[in-house]
Amino acid sequence: MRAGSFFPGTHYSSLYAMAADDCSLHFDLDNLTEKQHADHLSNVELTAMLQVALACIGHEQDHLALYDEYGKTEWQACLAQYHDMFSRIVERTVPWDHFSYHPKFTFYESVARMIDSNPELTDVANLYMSSGSNSVIHKDPELLSINQNVNSKKHFTENAPGFGIPYPDTLVCTKGDLDSSEVKDFFSKHDNQIIVKLLGLAGARNVTAIDDRDACKSFVEEYDHDMVVLLQKKLPLDFYTEMTVDLLVTDNDISIANTRKILFADGLWVGNLIGESVSLTEEQETLLLKVGEYARLHGYTSDLGSNCGIDFFIGRDGSIVVTEINARWTGGLFPAEVLKQIDTAGRDAVAFFDLVRKDKRDDYIDFVDRHLAGEYQGDFALVPLGIGCFEVPMEDETFYYTWQIVLGDFDAFKQAKAVLGDGVMPTAEAIVV
Repeated sequence: MRAGSFFPGTHYSSLYAMAADDCSLHFDLDNLTEKQHADHLSNVELTAMLQVALACIGHEQDHLALYDEYGKTEWQACLAQYHDMFSRIVERTVPWDHFSYHPKFTFYESVARMIDSNPELTDVANLYMSSGSNSVIHKDPELLSINQNVNSKKHFTENAPGFGIPYPDTLVCTKGDLDSSEVKDFFSKHDNQIIVKLLGLAGARNVTAIDDRDACKSFVEEYDHDMVVLLQKKLPLDFYTEMTVDLLVTDNDISIANTRKILFADGLWVGNLIGESVSLTEEQETLLLKVGEYARLHGYTSDLGSNCGIDFFIGRDGSIVVTEINARWTGGLFPAEVLKQIDTAGRDAVAFFDLVRKDKRDDYIDFVDRHLAGEYQGDFALVPLGIGCFEVPMEDETFYYTWQIVLGDFDAFKQAKAVLGDGVMPTAEAIVV
């Protein structure tokens, strides 16, 4: 069975096996710092939502691996309700009897045993990212090396200019270089408005904005002296808008699969705006395709098609600055692929992560069900994506992660959800579309 980060499609069958892969791309999971360990665990638990959403993206020839927490009695009814909602909003889903359940901390080892006992189950094992943690499935050191390069902030920084890809002014150094004259000059050059980037981890856990070198030193304090640190000019948000696209990269072609605007709440990424209002010019698309050329030249490609995400900024003058490449599945690919199967009636969609208090989980799901896209006729409609099965303790209360799409009037949605009271999708209140 082949393995990789293949773009979803009906021209082949997938065993979707996706857990938290980012950290093990560059680091040994047995030798993480305390912060890395906590961030990795958080990412493991976040990816539970992605597993549920894959049931809505796949088709009847696909199979889906989930955390075994979902196999417990208290989660089976919840999962069944999600599967029912999926079947009502799209024509094809991964069948219920094609679900399998695997331990949280030995997820890939368990999936690998299932593959070994049934190697003809599907055409491919579809991974979020080919990484160290899932090497028991892809078993390909060359593939791991390719992914380490094309997903490396350092590698992209050093190679993007040669492909004509505009990139922010960036200085690559180490933790031990932070007192050097070169680093001091870089901070001075950009008035101390710097983005610090480190290798590994997902969801901006290793990216932060700082305004002096002391803050930078604090950010990297727990890491080794030779830890690679990227210092990048911070782009002014009064001139630039942050965007992202997914590229479909094949051996013979590169195309843009979707375009999204990045949404923030309290300075953190929470989701995407997807729709007809989010578009690119032909000139902008041509420039972004160069990133796909970069990825393909460095070995990231397949005959089936591989997914490659790009984070970039568009200036008021239409100029583009590319800040990051993600040669893997992206968080935005999931809602974009689901929306392709739904009649949106031309309405924009807001896909976002949020939380629901444990005691209100069933009320939340019933609320989504009552406002389901394709059935509910109103100023907005809802598309369920996923719900996390792991408890998230916050401020003496317990929550679950949720993932959903709002079609149409986002303010009308926020007014309607007020009936659920506190503890249900609180992040939505901070999102401004």
